[in-house]
Amino acid sequence: MAGLQAGAASVTINPPLGLKKGGFRLFAGPITAIDDDMELGVLVLRSKGECVAVIACDIGNAVPEEATEIRELVAGILNIPRAHVLFNYSHNHSSPTLPRNNGNAVMAEDYEAQKKYYDFLLEKIAQCTRTAHDSIQDARIASAWGDADLNVYRREWNGSQDILGEVPGHEVDSSVGVIRVDDLSGKAIATLFRYSCHPVVNGAASPTLSADFPGPAKRIIEEKIGGVALFLQGCGGNINPKVGIGYEKDCTESVYQVGTALGAEVVKVALGLNTHRRQNERVTLNGVPNILFKPWTLVTDHLDITLKGSEEVVPFRFSPLPSKEVISAEVEKWRIEIKDREDRGALSWEIRAARTIHAWTLSVLERTKEKDPTCDFMAQALRIGDIVLVGLGVEAFYQTGEQIKANSPWENTFVLGYTNGTIMYLPRKEDFPEGGWKWPNTYALPDLLPQVYCQPALWHPDSEQQAVQAALRALERVKD
Repeated sequence: MAGLQAGAASVTINPPLGLKKGGFRLFAGPITAIDDDMELGVLVLRSKGECVAVIACDIGNAVPEEATEIRELVAGILNIPRAHVLFNYSHNHSSPTLPRNNGNAVMAEDYEAQKKYYDFLLEKIAQCTRTAHDSIQDARIASAWGDADLNVYRREWNGSQDILGEVPGHEVDSSVGVIRVDDLSGKAIATLFRYSCHPVVNGAASPTLSADFPGPAKRIIEEKIGGVALFLQGCGGNINPKVGIGYEKDCTESVYQVGTALGAEVVKVALGLNTHRRQNERVTLNGVPNILFKPWTLVTDHLDITLKGSEEVVPFRFSPLPSKEVISAEVEKWRIEIKDREDRGALSWEIRAARTIHAWTLSVLERTKEKDPTCDFMAQALRIGDIVLVGLGVEAFYQTGEQIKANSPWENTFVLGYTNGTIMYLPRKEDFPEGGWKWPNTYALPDLLPQVYCQPALWHPDSEQQAVQAALRALERVKD
C-alpha cells in the first residue's frame, strides 16, 4: 500500500524495589517506593519499502554494548538494518543502573539484580516493538518548535575549579521540538517531543522511583492529544532544571510542575499541527464582500516519504595518560583508601567514590598497555521525510547540538544526546580547565568524568569538533 504507515506502543518498565539508582557521589541509593511509572515507547514507521524505529526510554544510561544489543533486537524483529533503529534514553537519575554501569565496580554486589532487570527490559522492548508494528496504519507526519523556560545553565568556574551549580541568566537551549504522527483522520498515533535538560528534578535526597519531569509531560500530552507520547532527550550535558536536585526528599510537586509546564508547551505546539486539513486562501463569507476568512479543506493525498538511517563512527583520542608506574601507584593508593574508609565508617558516598576510583585506576592500568588507546564515538542520522533525528552517543553540551542544527542541510533537525550508548561527557575545547586537563584530576566537571564513565582520561580537546563533523557527515548520507 502506498503512503506512510506508523504504529506506536508503550510499556511500563518499573524495576523491583530495592534496586539501586545509578550514581556516584549523589543518588545511588536503593529505590524504596514508586512516585510514578517509568516507561518505554516505540514508534515504527514504514514507507516506500523501508522501515525505521525510534525507541524512547526513561532509563538513566546505557553503555554502547547494551544499546547495540537493544537496537539489534529491534532490528531483528522488524527485519531492518541497525542504522534504522534509534535508541534514546532520558538520562533519568531516579532510574536503576544497568549491569555494565559504565564499567563502574561500585554495584558489583548488586550485579545479579541488575542483570535480571536488564533481561526484563529486553523482554519489554521486544514486546513493545511487536505491539507497535502490529498496530501499524496509514499515517501523516508534521513537526514544529516551541519554547519552555524551565532549564538553567549548570556549570561555573570558582577559581581554578569547575563547579556544578545554577548560573541564572546564562544562555541555554530552551527549545521544544515536537513531531506529531497522526492517522489519516488527524487522530494522534504518537507525539515525539525533544527538550534539553537533566532529569534531576527528583533530587538526590529522594529515595523514590520516578520518570522525573518527562513523566507528567507525557501524561498531559496523551490526555490532551491522544496516542503515545515519547520523550527525546536533547543535548543537556550542561543544563539542569530550574528546580529540583536539592535537599527535598519529597519532590513530587516540583516534578509535576516542571513536567506539566513542558507538556503544556508540547500540547500547544502539537495542536497547531494539522495533518488532515489545511487552510486555503481567504474568500468571502456567504458572499459578503468585506468579510474574509481562510476556509479549511480536508487533505486527500496520502504520500510516501523517505526513510533512511546512517551511522558515522569516529575514534576519539584521549588526553595524555600517565606512565605505568604512576598509575600502578594510584591503584595501590586507592586500594588502601577503600579499606581505610570502610574501617573508619566513612559515609556511604565516600566509600562508593573510593571504590569507583579504584576500579577506574585498574581500567587505566589496562589501557596503558595500548600504544594509542581510543574509544569509538557514534553519530546517527535517522531521516523521516523532511525531519531528521541526530543521535550522539555522549552527554553533549547544548552548544554542540546548536552547532549541528545550524549547519544541517535539513531545516527540521532534532539533535539528541544520550543515544545508542553513552561513552562520556563531551566538553568543547573551551570548556576544558585552563592549561588543559591534567591526569588524574578528581574534582568536578569536566574533571570528574573519566572516573564516573571508567574511561582512562578525558577526550582530546579536538574531539567535540570531530563529533560535530561526524554528525554532519551522517546527515549528508541520508540525502536522496
